[in-house]
Amino acid sequence: MSDVVELTFPVRSDLLVLARLTAAALASRADFGIEDIEDLRLVVEELCLSVVGNETNGTIHLQYTRDDGLITVGCSLSREGGSDGPADGEANAMSLRIIEALVDEYGENMVADRRQAWIRKRRSKVAS
Repeated sequence: MSDVVELTFPVRSDLLVLARLTAAALASRADFGIEDIEDLRLVVEELCLSVVGNETNGTIHLQYTRDDGLITVGCSLSREGGSDGPADGEANAMSLRIIEALVDEYGENMVADRRQAWIRKRRSKVAS
């Protein structure tokens, strides 16, 4: 059985805690271990930062899907009065390195004329 959770909030750094808490709650329900939960919390924040870049206006849209040991998170940005092009700069490159190091899959695509970045993280196997 899969769960889909959608979260939308204004671009504000103090609200990123909502994205991290949602990721942690879903990962916990999917029986992720503590390290995997912490990795996912960090990755979701970096995913948001990679999409937002230097924007200070707009709305972050997140969609989380939990499905039997797999969490998928999609992130997009609606800008007020601007285009939805990719974020750029050295900070974005650092975010992408962190994301790629901690998830199983990462990608970008266009959804409803908006750039969307997404990640997939599988629950680690528990050693017996």
